[in-house]
Amino acid sequence: MSRPASPQAHGAAAGQGEEAPVAEAAQAEPPGDRSAFLRLIGAAQVPAPQGKVHVRLPHLREELLNQLPAAHGGVIMALLDSVMSRAAGELPEAPSQTAVTVEMSSRFHRPGRGALLAEGWVVHASRSLCSCAAQLLDEHGTLVATASGTFKYWLAPTTLLSKK
Repeated sequence: MSRPASPQAHGAAAGQGEEAPVAEAAQAEPPGDRSAFLRLIGAAQVPAPQGKVHVRLPHLREELLNQLPAAHGGVIMALLDSVMSRAAGELPEAPSQTAVTVEMSSRFHRPGRGALLAEGWVVHASRSLCSCAAQLLDEHGTLVATASGTFKYWLAPTTLLSKK
């Protein structure tokens, strides 16, 4: 099973049984998600350890595949972007639940097939910007893709109910 080289990828729980929550999240059937786009592709946020956000895509429909067939790069990037943005917005000190992407870098390590689980976490946050990282795992826990990004807290009204 491949894992990112960075120890940040699994935080303090690395080597301390964190595999169970990932495995459980991969098995849980997702409820409806607050994001219309994630609902469109069939993905939803599922429970995750504190400090992380998990979004699960339980089934890759034909419309979400490339020619290999495997998950289209746009689907992979959308999952990675979503978990990073949500991780930024879930910080207790975040000025907003909404964080929009300023920049994002992604790396594709192998084709994504079967159920996919995206994990996102905050690397560093300031009052207006948040740096995040993410990884995408297949149903066997094998690393499919990784990403990092910068997100800006959105303070204007949105359709998402504010936590403050």
